Amino acid sequence: MKDLLKYTYLLNINQIEKKIEALWQRYQEILSNPKSSWEDLNEARAILYFLGYLYPEKIALESLEYRVKLIKPKIDINEFLLAIDGKNIKVLNKYKKNKKFNKLKEFYLIVKNIKNRVKNNTYLDEGRFNKIYSKIKPKDYS
Repeated sequence: MKDLLKYTYLLNINQIEKKIEALWQRYQEILSNPKSSWEDLNEARAILYFLGYLYPEKIALESLEYRVKLIKPKIDINEFLLAIDGKNIKVLNKYKKNKKFNKLKEFYLIVKNIKNRVKNNTYLDEGRFNKIYSKIKPKDYS
């Protein structure tokens, strides 16, 4: 998680993607291992929280909001997101040669990919996590 924060600060797109996938793989390893301990499952829980909420909703969004302001000609965060999500050809053509815009677009699409990831018919495989977690959770844990 620390490395992902570092590469987000540096806006190193390749490393951001690699670190997100490494966290996802670690999460899947924990869920797939029948011998996962309570400590392992709490690591998985932290990864789930980080990838499912903290990183995309707070860290990445704040990073985008700050950086989009630096794009010339000016575009606000809502226009930026709507252009990419809505595939607004007019706006996308206007910025197609803009390196900052395109780098932020790549970053956004990576974050959107993890935010929309579904496995085993649940968001971020949360159904499987919850099932495993509830079986191992100590009786006195609330």
